[in-house]
Amino acid sequence: MYLSTLKIWNFRKYGIGDNGAPGLEVHFHEGVNVLIGENDSGKTAIIDAVRYVLRTKSGETIYMDEKDFHMIGNIRSKSLKIECWFEGVSEIEAAPFLEWIGLKKREEGIHYCLRLTLNATILEDGRIYPVVKAGMGNQGTPMDGKARDLLRVVYLKPLRDALQDMTHGYKSRIAQILQAHSLFGDSKRGEDGKHKLENLYQQLKKEIDEYFDQNKSDDGKVITENINDILVKHFLLAGEQRKASLSLTGSDLIDILRQLDLVLESNKSGLGSLNLLCVAAELLLFLEEKRGLKLTLIEELEAHLHPQYQLRMLDYIRGKEGFGQFILTTHSITLAANIPLQNLIILRDNRVFSMDKEYTECQDEDYKFLHRFLDATKSNLFFARGVVMVEGDSENLLLPAIAEVLERPLHEHGVSIVNVGSTAYKRYAKIFQRKDGQQMGIPVAIVTDLDVKSIEYYKDADEERKRKILHCTDDVKSDLEKICSSVDFTSLPEYIKTKNELNDFITQHKKAGTRGRGVNKKEREAAIKYFESNAAEITAEAISHFRQKKAEALSSIYPNDDIKLFVAKNWTLEYEIAKSALFKELAMAVLLAKEEQAGKTINVEDAKKTVDDKYGDITNDSVAYEIFKPINDGVVSKAIVAQYLAEILVSEPAFYKTVFEADEHLAYLVEAIKHVTPKKA
Repeated sequence: MYLSTLKIWNFRKYGIGDNGAPGLEVHFHEGVNVLIGENDSGKTAIIDAVRYVLRTKSGETIYMDEKDFHMIGNIRSKSLKIECWFEGVSEIEAAPFLEWIGLKKREEGIHYCLRLTLNATILEDGRIYPVVKAGMGNQGTPMDGKARDLLRVVYLKPLRDALQDMTHGYKSRIAQILQAHSLFGDSKRGEDGKHKLENLYQQLKKEIDEYFDQNKSDDGKVITENINDILVKHFLLAGEQRKASLSLTGSDLIDILRQLDLVLESNKSGLGSLNLLCVAAELLLFLEEKRGLKLTLIEELEAHLHPQYQLRMLDYIRGKEGFGQFILTTHSITLAANIPLQNLIILRDNRVFSMDKEYTECQDEDYKFLHRFLDATKSNLFFARGVVMVEGDSENLLLPAIAEVLERPLHEHGVSIVNVGSTAYKRYAKIFQRKDGQQMGIPVAIVTDLDVKSIEYYKDADEERKRKILHCTDDVKSDLEKICSSVDFTSLPEYIKTKNELNDFITQHKKAGTRGRGVNKKEREAAIKYFESNAAEITAEAISHFRQKKAEALSSIYPNDDIKLFVAKNWTLEYEIAKSALFKELAMAVLLAKEEQAGKTINVEDAKKTVDDKYGDITNDSVAYEIFKPINDGVVSKAIVAQYLAEILVSEPAFYKTVFEADEHLAYLVEAIKHVTPKKA
């Protein structure tokens, strides 16, 4: 069985929804569930809600106080309600709960389910009266102690004191765990009713007691004699015949277990090692339990653990079905990157967003892709208040500098930059797209290239690289209709870029009612030959047309207000900067990058003079392409160029702020930054 749904009314930050709906409803998986969100996003409230209803195996006393009750303005609610729903209940697991068990219809048949409800009220005298009932009716009935105990959870609190839990003492957690283990149950007691440990302990106790016995000959009797000498002669009243003795106390099994420490090495272990011991000990009971709930709540799994330990522990608990269900909270990008996306639950603005495929727009292949490529660097998007997706190192390095120049530093707004490294942004964007159309309230700016090369590129290319296209005028359309009479050329685009594109069009636009399954082979070959004979070198007009069509197509991809696409007007980021008022700054950055890669040294002032002498203050498309060409040809590193350009921009932020705000070629970058960094009210 597993906790499938948690519903909350008026508990802490979560109030009541419309028409009495719960203020929060969370759906959990079997296996591992990971709650992710910034501080005060509600992770602890969810964990505590589960604890309040189910209690913990450690038997800690849980008290509710008035701050657990939701507050609107200055008015605090007088009542709260928490519901825990369990599914996947087997027949064996259902047996202790027959009085409260219910049935649920699903496509695959009827299933057992169980509901526990905590209702708490603040009485007039200020006392809090909590009641837990179970059952499927409106009210339910109280659940007895034995059945309730089968629903207790293991709970590891944040910044837990693993040393105290694993060290001997009256409240020792390791003693509680061992006492509940079958090795220490009644079936392991002998004919005398004693466990083997008790008999071993009695032998040890006898030897130690005799060591300190005044009537024996061991060295320890001196200690006892000296204590009694002081006690009788100086402290007790005349005639009192009492004597002190040194002895091992306690002889019951629980007393013995309370004297045990769980240690990893002879020296005192660090907090991380102790934390591992603590989790390992808690999981010990789950290896053999056959009935009842197996649910572990761990707040901040990463507490005191370096990343490799985090991953080792995560892999282990994910691979052991016998451990049951886990609900974890984390701030670790390492964990977020290594947990399957489907297992994440994002908390944002008093709402929860499961990343399961039932709720997101991700398909199976998207989950596989994201699991492969969502590394620790990219997984910071789960913790961000805003996300900028970029396609390369240049944007990754430049966007933070531009944001600083615009007086909108990304770090101040909690914005993460995610370098998707290609046009795979569609897969990453699906993380924020919900099947129910809800917006997550996380602004996402996707900065992408238009990727339509300039006419200068084709003029500069050799004969093999020169692009030839077919301009589909009315005359061309008429010619093709004569060649391929079985094809409808009405919707032929203005330009056909390749033979394959024409071939695909012919396949998809066969006229209705014409004979045969496909287009006549001879007609198809004649059309392709026509393309080869009539295709001409690409023109500036054609490039302008391609840019317009592609921009229109991209603009319609994301109707969601949260997710927006910001596209370069012409080609790439660097080309756009080369066409902007920053063309000389980019030329300086290229020059500095070339010198660095050649192992030479040149200062910014010298680079500025060289660029000024070469270009002056006038730019045009030819100049833009000349500056951009070394980047496009791979002569210089894009990353190094971007780094130098970023340094130039932040050196005079006030001046460059006015440049960015006035230049049409840089506008898409400015708008992207504004989208994820709303001005504070």
